[in-house]
Amino acid sequence: MIYVRVLFLLIVSALSAAAQPVANPVPDQLVELGPKALILDDPTLQLTFAQVAAKPDSTYRLSQQQKLNFGHTTSRIWLKFHLDNPLQDSLFLLFMTQDVDYVDLYVINETGAITEQHSGVLQPFENRYFLTNTVVLPIGKQPHTVFLALRDDNILHFSVLLAPVRPIVSHLQKESLFNGAVMGLMLVMVIINLFVYGLVRDRVYLLYAVYVTLSCLTFMSFEGLLYDLLWRSFPALNNGRLYLLITAMTFGAAVWFSMNFLRTREFLPLFFRYFIGLLSLVGLTTLLRLLEVPGLERAFYGLTLLGFVSLLILGVRTYRQGYRPARYYLLAWSFYIAGAMTSVLGLLDVLTFTHLWVVYGYQFGAACEATLLTLALADRLQTYQAEYQTAQQLALTRAGENEELLARNNKLLAEKLQHEHRQDPLSDDMRSLLRSMKEDRERIRKMAIPTLDGILLFPVGDITWLEAAGSYTTIHFSNQKTVLASRGLAEFEHLCAEGESFFRTHKSYIVNLNHVVKYLRGEGGQVVLDDGCTVDVSRRAKPDLMKRLVGEE
Repeated sequence: MIYVRVLFLLIVSALSAAAQPVANPVPDQLVELGPKALILDDPTLQLTFAQVAAKPDSTYRLSQQQKLNFGHTTSRIWLKFHLDNPLQDSLFLLFMTQDVDYVDLYVINETGAITEQHSGVLQPFENRYFLTNTVVLPIGKQPHTVFLALRDDNILHFSVLLAPVRPIVSHLQKESLFNGAVMGLMLVMVIINLFVYGLVRDRVYLLYAVYVTLSCLTFMSFEGLLYDLLWRSFPALNNGRLYLLITAMTFGAAVWFSMNFLRTREFLPLFFRYFIGLLSLVGLTTLLRLLEVPGLERAFYGLTLLGFVSLLILGVRTYRQGYRPARYYLLAWSFYIAGAMTSVLGLLDVLTFTHLWVVYGYQFGAACEATLLTLALADRLQTYQAEYQTAQQLALTRAGENEELLARNNKLLAEKLQHEHRQDPLSDDMRSLLRSMKEDRERIRKMAIPTLDGILLFPVGDITWLEAAGSYTTIHFSNQKTVLASRGLAEFEHLCAEGESFFRTHKSYIVNLNHVVKYLRGEGGQVVLDDGCTVDVSRRAKPDLMKRLVGEE
């Protein structure tokens, strides 16, 4: 029989096996088996257990790694361990990875009996000894030789730990608490930002909630929790392509949120176009992988790594532009990028999975980033509130001035009526006063500006120019303060009607011609305002602007 033959061959190779490393369990501890592993590659995928077990140890190569990382391989990897158990407890193998497609275990005990168990994410969930996201394999009380056969279509990295049941259960408990804490923190961040979005209707908060949700799904997919919680009956969903799709969606959400939060289209349009191109490449790579084009994992992770570094550079450039909320963004993404980069570099076999930060880098980084970015969003809201309060204070000051103007106008009107009553011709001084009354009435006219906090009524004459900011508009005042209106620039197009002092010089700008002090020549040119700002003029708007400026003169 085949098992008798296997036992005979094992006895024949006993002397050579004795020279190979033997693993011994330690009470209440997890023992790393990576350095004790004998490795055999099966590129044909045709070797059976009997054939592998019949091979002498000299045909294997000894592992040189603590954490085993085979990169992207199409081979079946066979691992062989020689064990000696001086304890009275049954032993288990803790398999520290959740996304290996097939994990086949064969155990030959001291009596020659052979047991086997088949697990992995493409095997039924009920095959697992412990019904958790982590694979635990029982090997009995007297294991002599253990064989593991592993196959995965993606990057194959893992570690194998040997221990009795108590440290195994303790580890699973700590891991569950850690995963629960990370997911709980992310859930709180999602709820907070959805609540803020419901109050202020700023889409940046909605984008952040979407991003954190996808980031949490990426984390759960990587840890095998989606398989555990959502589709135990459908192991075919764990083919690796779904994880790649979720990761790509998370990356896209991170980039889109960042560009909106940092107002990249407004401050750094070249960076905006760069990220659109990068997103297109990531999308194309993901699509090709979903179509089962092999060997694209390294390209995908390389693009995401480039994207993480680019987002950090974007934060630095935006902060240098004077955008204060970018400081929290930089701090948050420094943690996230450090964690994500260590995980990606580990997957690319640049770093070894020997440090806690490499193993749990993404989780730590995502948790810190979620917390700090929520602070960044709060700081962003506080910045807008400060702008609103400054503008409101100016509006109150103008209101006091307007009361004085009204009193002055009433006095002038009374003097005019007295002259009309006497039927005397109006003097030049009176005509000048009446002209002043007309200008004062223009200054009193107010415009309703919708903001994140409400509606601000502001004198039209104190508005110097308006600037498009995505679906919002930044309004600049004569005191060099700004306020963010929660409407697009098109909503203020009525200011450019005939007889008004405003003019749309560009698709992104509307200026108050009363505040223009100079025109600079160029393809379209620029106008200089009395607050020192320079605003672009498009080629299409230049002829009409010149007519208006000549008319103003």
